[in-house]
Amino acid sequence: MIAYLWKREGGFGVLKRQLWSFQKAMIAVLAVCSGVPIAHADLQRTSFGDWSLRCRDSNYCIAEAHGTASNGEAFRLKVERGGKPEAEVYVTLRPQTPLSEGVMARIEVSGTGENYGFFGKARQIYEGNEMTFGGVADRPLIENLRLGLSARVQIEFGGKDGTLSYDVPLTGLTHALLRMDQEQGRIGKQDAIVAWGGVPADASLELDRLASSTQGAKEKAAPASTQSASAGTALAAPQAPANDLPPPVMPSQDAASAMLIYDVNEIPERVRFLGYSGLNCQLDEAVPGFGAQVFVAGDEETWIVPCGMADANVPYYMARYVASNPDVTTWLEFETPPGLNEPNHALVNNLTYDPQTRQVTGTTYSSPNYDCGVFERHEEMAESGEYELITYLEKTQCDGVTGPPEGWPLSWSIDEMGN
Repeated sequence: MIAYLWKREGGFGVLKRQLWSFQKAMIAVLAVCSGVPIAHADLQRTSFGDWSLRCRDSNYCIAEAHGTASNGEAFRLKVERGGKPEAEVYVTLRPQTPLSEGVMARIEVSGTGENYGFFGKARQIYEGNEMTFGGVADRPLIENLRLGLSARVQIEFGGKDGTLSYDVPLTGLTHALLRMDQEQGRIGKQDAIVAWGGVPADASLELDRLASSTQGAKEKAAPASTQSASAGTALAAPQAPANDLPPPVMPSQDAASAMLIYDVNEIPERVRFLGYSGLNCQLDEAVPGFGAQVFVAGDEETWIVPCGMADANVPYYMARYVASNPDVTTWLEFETPPGLNEPNHALVNNLTYDPQTRQVTGTTYSSPNYDCGVFERHEEMAESGEYELITYLEKTQCDGVTGPPEGWPLSWSIDEMGN
């Protein structure tokens, strides 16, 4: 199995909400409620930058990019997934040079900071001369590809072929994977690749109907019918690694007490301007992926808006907007503990807002395992309407022990240590 080395987070994908997906979702809901069967049509190849996406009738979707290897041969890198709720994600390479079991493989993903390396040996070769990277792709590999700028795959074939490199641009991959989430009905669910949220990945009526209607035309359980390159015998589909982490449910995606907006154009122009001009946010990428929240109290609206794409640490800003007087629109700033000697900040990672207590919390994870980092809690001051820091928790040991950040050790408190 391919082992991976996670170095750091970084990079941004690119995505854009499309109006037709909402219309299609509403038609699907009405049809299911009325008992009318839904006929799925194949999604023809649709281009997203350097990547494209196509889906079959059974909602088996393939995002792929084509390129030329260091020896001049053509190749394809694919991210593919079946339409069922429990379907796994696979990253597959299809070169022209014949693959064999045991060849050394490496993916290096380049982002805005350090690179990420995934290393190991190819254990299985699939029909059509395809290989996966670790069988089922775990989240770190998918997220680094999605948030990276480019990737290089190196295969040590040995002999006359030596080591070949396959360079792949990643522009458009997030677009393609978001569309895959839309086609497979995963928007807002825990098993989505891009637009994941708090809804369980349970089997819907439509997916049940789809599964029963396609019996006899078996959906792929792996990228292709598995076969050994040396023996030619069928192999079982790869199993998900036992230690693979599910994506965390970001608190600001909990829409229990707020309206959740996925279309950036539905955010008031003044609130968008704050993000674009003042904070250099990528709203066209982040809002369709994570959703913006709006809390309405009379004429005043409180907006919680994602500023950029990330896996563990999604930055949000908070803005107050008055519909009758948009000129007074402003973002809120938040304090850090005095000992850190840092200026106030408008961006808070994984920001949550409680309109009842008027408190804002944020969590910044220091590890992709979500087992360490800092947790901040701010409270609105009645007279000024500004926020003051009341507690700051920090867990410095990334020991694999996860739990609510509210239970991390106290680092600073306004009650115990004063202003």
